Amino acid sequence: MKQNPKWILLCLTLGFALLDQASKWAAKLCLTPVHSLPVIPNVFHLSLAYNTGAAFSMLHNQPQLLTGFTSLLFLALLAYGLSRRQFYKGELPAMALILGGALGNLLDRIFLGHVTDFLDLIAIRYPIFNVADSFIFCGVILLAYTHLKGQPEAQTPEPPLAPSHESRQNP
Repeated sequence: MKQNPKWILLCLTLGFALLDQASKWAAKLCLTPVHSLPVIPNVFHLSLAYNTGAAFSMLHNQPQLLTGFTSLLFLALLAYGLSRRQFYKGELPAMALILGGALGNLLDRIFLGHVTDFLDLIAIRYPIFNVADSFIFCGVILLAYTHLKGQPEAQTPEPPLAPSHESRQNP
């Protein structure tokens, strides 16, 4: 039975978005914005923060614009993915990671007015981020690698060509 890549893309996208939402729910349940929980002291902490902007708090004063733009981008990428007949190896999970991460953050923006962040790499002074951001980052890296490699997933070997009448030698 052949699997439909469109359904796989949709299921993976929803699965990644649900994982992100579950992680944010757990963070809000266990953390407070004032205190940081060291996982690896001075390297990696869990620190609850709310971001009304995009990456690095860009556009934090324009939440409607950001939500609208994110929605359009998500829908465009989803439409592109659903219109594909064939995916390169690794392309489908890469797109699902990007879409799932985008959907997870978009749900936060629509229903909460902000994105919940809690992963804090304090050793490198990186902005606090979340699981959705990680999905998007990994998806972009995988997608770039996939396209640089450029091998279709459903490659079928070409059947050998039958010799033509002209190429046969008469005895």
